[in-house]
Amino acid sequence: MTESINSWVARLSSEPLPIMRRTLTRVKDLLQASSTSHRSLREVIEFDPGFTLHIFRLLRGLANQPKEPVNKLSNALPLLGMQPIEQAVHTLPALEDRLKGPPRRNLYDCYSRAAHASIYTTELSRRLGFRDQDALASAAILQDIGEMALWNAAPEVMQQIHRLMLKGDGREDAALQVLGFSLDILNQQLGKRWQLPELVQASHEIHNSFQPQPLTVMLACAVARDSTQSWTSNETLVHLELLAEFLEISLEQAQAQLHQTSAVAARKLHGLPLPLPAFRLAYAIETSSRRIKQAAKTDAKAEPRPAPSVKKIERTAQPATPPKTAVASKPAPSSNPLHESLTRTVDAMQAQHGLQNVMFAMLSSDKSKLTARFVSGDQAQTRLKGFQVNLQQPSLFSLLMKKPQAIWLNAGNLEKYQRMIPQALLQRLNADGFLVMSIFIKNKPVGLFYADNRSVTPGPLTGEQYTNFKALCHRFTKELG
Repeated sequence: MTESINSWVARLSSEPLPIMRRTLTRVKDLLQASSTSHRSLREVIEFDPGFTLHIFRLLRGLANQPKEPVNKLSNALPLLGMQPIEQAVHTLPALEDRLKGPPRRNLYDCYSRAAHASIYTTELSRRLGFRDQDALASAAILQDIGEMALWNAAPEVMQQIHRLMLKGDGREDAALQVLGFSLDILNQQLGKRWQLPELVQASHEIHNSFQPQPLTVMLACAVARDSTQSWTSNETLVHLELLAEFLEISLEQAQAQLHQTSAVAARKLHGLPLPLPAFRLAYAIETSSRRIKQAAKTDAKAEPRPAPSVKKIERTAQPATPPKTAVASKPAPSSNPLHESLTRTVDAMQAQHGLQNVMFAMLSSDKSKLTARFVSGDQAQTRLKGFQVNLQQPSLFSLLMKKPQAIWLNAGNLEKYQRMIPQALLQRLNADGFLVMSIFIKNKPVGLFYADNRSVTPGPLTGEQYTNFKALCHRFTKELG
């Protein structure tokens, strides 16, 4: 595929996403009623990605732009008034008229994932106490606009990507082979071209996965994508674990919460021509419960080993990886840049450079503290899991977060730096020596990497390990920046 990303964006952005005929019919009925409300219209439009996108594009075309950013349908519809909506139902293409066969079914699948992601996002936002729940829901339903636009305007190209995914390639890898760029990049560029709301665009950018609200959208979209394919896959189980961490509940509670929300989604989406994963739950609940119990038994029996794991987050969680369809002879590929970079960086620190315990600590959204997020190593689970430092108090770590910098605590500077570490925190770290480097992405602090060699058979850190540690941290920053 020789077309550049700019050519594709110009081509795809010129065509509106089609609207489900059921949505068009219901909106017409409301407009013809003796009285209707913007709320009634929103309740019909909000689960149709095509109509939702059209509303926000109309808003950007107003001669007099709103003084404040508009991130949700409930504010956009009153600003537009009824006339543009009446015109839309007569001019916008119906999905069923525009597409037939596999392209229609696959766009239905996209719209189903988007609608479920919107509902999951609303539930997560409610539980987490976010105020702009409607804005987050709108961001979720417009998360995969690139894939939707391809099924609409270039279905033969999206079918090539889909065939590669069925053979076991990751979603982003398949897009790279066919298009020369990823679907995530296409989402970003279309969001900018259409001037979509700030939260929509933020949720397209992987570096914003360190922020709670965009990450809520990303996680909800990944859960929706997984459960659409299978309730019992490894990917769904992984994201259930992430959901449990995210909500600070047990794995069984997260499973129950997701199933309940899926049932709510089935009721809300009833009447639309969309696949409803809730209908497969009867079989999946039993199978998934067995898998969770088996996973717990396996973890209990397993010997300690340096494998990365996700740990508690400051009201956030490791961003979810999009689902993959794998074949038995080929390992399931990962297609989430942040997850890949974290895993690759930690693996390299341990397997290639001999660092026994590694941690990534994330900066809270208010920049007041660092909390362990990703830990790996034979002692990391018990020692580094509870790492948390208050940055409002002067310390080595508050200084580190002022600019990108690295420190190797060793015998030569031990006395200098130990005095700058709170005593309670020092007990969790290796007081005899460790490596640490702050991570800034696009000139903004997001967290730090920490590594040491404290173990049953400890070994001293070396200058070569320090050099390689810094190089890997720089590579991680470059990959996400």
